[in-house]
Amino acid sequence: MTDDAGDGMDAPQLGEAVALLAGFLGAEPLTAAITSLERDLAGRPAREVGDMAATRGISPELMVAALTVRESLGRLNDLIHAAGIVLALPHLLEDGEEIAVRPSLAAGNDPGRPFDLETDRRVAEFKLARWRGADAMRKRQTFKDLVMLAADGTGRRAELFVVGPEPGRFLRTSRATAAWALDRTPHARRVFEESFGSLDVSVAEFTERHAGHVRVTDLCDVLPPMVAAALVR
Repeated sequence: MTDDAGDGMDAPQLGEAVALLAGFLGAEPLTAAITSLERDLAGRPAREVGDMAATRGISPELMVAALTVRESLGRLNDLIHAAGIVLALPHLLEDGEEIAVRPSLAAGNDPGRPFDLETDRRVAEFKLARWRGADAMRKRQTFKDLVMLAADGTGRRAELFVVGPEPGRFLRTSRATAAWALDRTPHARRVFEESFGSLDVSVAEFTERHAGHVRVTDLCDVLPPMVAAALVR
């Protein structure tokens, strides 16, 4: 990766970039650092801005390091999703159970592999995100996965793995309609209508009436304790 922000400077190696960022971020929490920077800039004349930025550790090297790390590690969500599934599998699979098809480990499903995990006994979806209050998209994605699992007609056990109690509570109690929850996923809407009928039904009613056989499990009860603690931190 190259970047004009470095004024012709070669991008640092990933290890060097991570070390530079770690030094900056380790001095104080990022939110606090940015808030402090904002305060320092207020009312400051132009001639002092450069020196102040340097004093606070804001440099061309820091920005190039941040760009390098973002470029190289931009798919961390895929790594978290893949690692979460792989670490859970030894605790989930039963004796003699076999993974039937190539699993979909990256975040988001391959159209040719509708579920994250398919074995000879179960189909499963994994949601590794922690809900933190503004979760409309996570709610939609979780309900979409529930619908697809409920619609599976193979007779295998259907399971949805989530983080924390909030997703399960949403599915059991929400009065939001299926039409709202699936308004960003046309394919899931079609599957819903073909399998279950009208979208004018609440999430909670669908969960009870059509998806009662789908087991919703908190991954924190499955994953190694150190991983579970990090997920809910």
